[in-house]
Amino acid sequence: MSFRMRFLLIILAALVLAACTAKDKPTLRIGMNVTFPPFSSEVDGTYVGVSVDLAHKIAEKLEQPYEIIAMDFDNLIPAIVSGNIDFAISSISITEERSRQIEFSQGYFTVNQAVIAAKDSPIKINSIKELGGYNIGVTNSTTAHNWVQDNLLMKNLITLNQLFIYPSISEAFEDLIKGEIDLAINDAVIVKGYEDEFPITTKFLIETDEQYGIAMPNEGKYNKKVKAALQELLDSGEMRSIIQTHIQ
Repeated sequence: MSFRMRFLLIILAALVLAACTAKDKPTLRIGMNVTFPPFSSEVDGTYVGVSVDLAHKIAEKLEQPYEIIAMDFDNLIPAIVSGNIDFAISSISITEERSRQIEFSQGYFTVNQAVIAAKDSPIKINSIKELGGYNIGVTNSTTAHNWVQDNLLMKNLITLNQLFIYPSISEAFEDLIKGEIDLAINDAVIVKGYEDEFPITTKFLIETDEQYGIAMPNEGKYNKKVKAALQELLDSGEMRSIIQTHIQ
């Protein structure tokens, strides 16, 4: 066999191998709510934030292409369960209730809940009991939503008419500034993410010590690899670096 023929066969084998490799590595479908700065938002047509960088790093370690599928927060877990996405990276707190439906990775960020008001609001909150009597906005299916139901609504500190549920926190903030609601409750880190867009401030901190985790289907085919990749990011300090890039 001539050198030229051997060379052509090597090239052909490389092309076949590359084609097979591409087929073996489908595009990861990563669900994300992209209205949650500094973790995820859209700036000039590009998604940015902690969750976006984390998604990129996870896909890089899995050596697979990926796409971010934007959706409302309350659609993320149903999309995982139905198989419409492979997993979600979207500031999802690990809870016992959610863990009955899906599997979580290890935690990668700790957060508490904040009681948020317009900057010019005269409201002062020094205890949970003082939240009674106010109209309060939350994002649907969040831990803030559950907390308000369990600690305010079920304890008769507020009525059902005082609980306002939104598909996104930005819509809650819009009503907060307009005076349609008195307070909003959400993850404390969100105040910094939206302070340039809305004149808002934290009135009270509720210490819940929640952990964000990557949400995955039960016994999903990528679960072990995702957990291993995240652990590498945590151990190497890359996860801390990603967070510090977006949260000063």
